Amino acid sequence: MIKAVLFDFDETLQDRTLAFDHYAKAFMQEFLPDLSENEKENKIQDMIRTGNGGYVDRVKWYSELIEMWGWQDSPGAEALARHYDEKFGYFNVIFKDAVPLLKELRARGIKTGVITNGPSVLQHTKMDNSGLLPYLDVLVVSGDLDFAKPDPKIFEYTAAKLGLKCGECIYVGDHPVNDIEGALSAGMQPLRMNFGWFKNKALRSDVSVIESLSEVIQYV
Repeated sequence: MIKAVLFDFDETLQDRTLAFDHYAKAFMQEFLPDLSENEKENKIQDMIRTGNGGYVDRVKWYSELIEMWGWQDSPGAEALARHYDEKFGYFNVIFKDAVPLLKELRARGIKTGVITNGPSVLQHTKMDNSGLLPYLDVLVVSGDLDFAKPDPKIFEYTAAKLGLKCGECIYVGDHPVNDIEGALSAGMQPLRMNFGWFKNKALRSDVSVIESLSEVIQYV
């Protein structure tokens, strides 16, 4: 019997692609305000193209962008990486069906939570500004721990915080390895959110696929 539904955050509860676009526009306005709108947009596309959906070493990534752009008076890659970690979490774009789904799950007596990888400051800023915390029973951020997805420990740790076994939990996420393989290795039932950077990539015949959060309710 399913007693909890747990979620990834980026590209699962929020449209990270759109959130990053908003952040990148603010980034351009703050650091490169004198560029033309066309030049800013070209650089935003550089950020998207090289950003690998957020799965990058940000200091290295910004170093490469600085070199690519010939940005001689940049504040430096480390400062820009800190800026990302401190500011990106204020640009959330939560899917419109996220709160209704969480409310419905809790109304049915099903516990809810988020397991998210990333630096503590960045991920907690995202969650604090998401509007979702009142509808969650548990929040686990890998930056607060010594392990991260896809390590089964983080899934087991989260289930234990709810007083549950992994087999009593569904886990919803978009990443084929961190979310899907990780949940499977821990004994949770995975649901693949087919969205964002990994859309239609590495789909598995043994894992159910959803296109929107509203479909989750069918599996509880």
